[in-house]
Amino acid sequence: MGASTKSLAADVLVLGGGMSGLCAALAAAEQGARVLVLEKGNRFGGSMALSNGIVWSFSRSEDVRERLAEGDAALQDLVVEQLPSGLDWLVAHGVQLQPTQYYFGYGHGRPASGPQMAAALCDAIRARGGVLVSSAGVQQLLVRDGDVIGARAFGAEGVIEATSRSVVLATGGFQGNAELLARHVSPHAEHMYLRANPWSTGDGLLAALDAGAATTSALDTFYGHAMTAPPARFGADRFQEMSHKYGPMAVAINLHGRRFADESAGTGEETLNIAIARQQDATAAYVFDAATADRPYEAGPLARVIVERARQAGGPVVQADTLEALAARMQEWGFPPREVLRTLREFNAAMEAGEGALLHPPRRGEPYAVTKPPFTAALVRAAITFTCGGLSVDLDMRVLRRAASVSMLPLVKAPADELQVSAIPGLFAAGCDIGGVSGRSYMGGLAQALVTGRVAGTQAAR
Repeated sequence: MGASTKSLAADVLVLGGGMSGLCAALAAAEQGARVLVLEKGNRFGGSMALSNGIVWSFSRSEDVRERLAEGDAALQDLVVEQLPSGLDWLVAHGVQLQPTQYYFGYGHGRPASGPQMAAALCDAIRARGGVLVSSAGVQQLLVRDGDVIGARAFGAEGVIEATSRSVVLATGGFQGNAELLARHVSPHAEHMYLRANPWSTGDGLLAALDAGAATTSALDTFYGHAMTAPPARFGADRFQEMSHKYGPMAVAINLHGRRFADESAGTGEETLNIAIARQQDATAAYVFDAATADRPYEAGPLARVIVERARQAGGPVVQADTLEALAARMQEWGFPPREVLRTLREFNAAMEAGEGALLHPPRRGEPYAVTKPPFTAALVRAAITFTCGGLSVDLDMRVLRRAASVSMLPLVKAPADELQVSAIPGLFAAGCDIGGVSGRSYMGGLAQALVTGRVAGTQAAR
């Protein structure tokens, strides 16, 4: 006997119940729309519930342009301009935000509890007549004469066929899809940690592609932080604790004993984390000295605190009083000690001479030589929180159509001059299902989800 089919109807169907999906659903409900949310996971909140809860972004578009030049300027401006009102909107709907804080010298935002934020948004949606269904993952979009009119999902009790006037894709990116990661992010993706919920497997992206959607470039980009390498054991509740955010102050060395990136590039350690993903086994060692171990920085706890947590979790951490001894101990992890020592000596010479920009690769910021014992090496692996490439949208979050002449193979980016600048009727996207906002850096995932979700929901209800 086949699975039963349950028919549901709504004005706005939101696929995904994380930050962007819940914001889209609430925004649509505020417009008087009948809203239905289908969430693949067994709870609402997505990766928001696992995050540090800080809804932050840049304060000025000029700073975004300087640090995230590869991203879509119009979408970036949208996030910057609408974040302040978005924060007020969250508070008005019961989200408990802490006072405004300032980050990195160019950003601002308000911390919150991810689970409380999810609960408040769900309560607000239900209070306006919205229906939320968990354990229901999208299988395909329903399309009639080119218009998206709903979606088919597989729920705990069988197939759900939901019809609607419009659909918002908010399924959270494709970081949980091993095949897509190997194809687009890194040939070493199998070694990467998933630093997020397990349900964001590209369902919305793939369904949209089947409906003719276009994707952005840079599908290889993502956000995350390197975490303590095996044999460390830790659960999702310790993702933040095991993230080595001090990386830009350290020397990152791959299994061949060489540096492979400017550790200081980007807005934080996330750019270095992308580079680690392309190294053998998606693995590197962060090497630093006693001075850096106690050097404060905005992104997280002191390096010595993080490596002590890593050690207690069973992670690979070694210390020594000389660089020679440290390199010898790293040999236990498969690093060639002579090459490691040569790399560290070259690095120190460049730092002491003020010539970091002449290194290959250069080191343009955080000019800290590794000279004060004891010296520490921590083995880390790349980790992915969410993908940054995705669907092409306009400023109303309408999903753009792929030109008919372009290959229909999954995730093929059409050249700009081949794209028809038209939207797929009835289809919107938000959060990590859209691409091109951050490029290879980061401007706050929760802020992007908040702003794009509100816009998508508002427009979908019209």
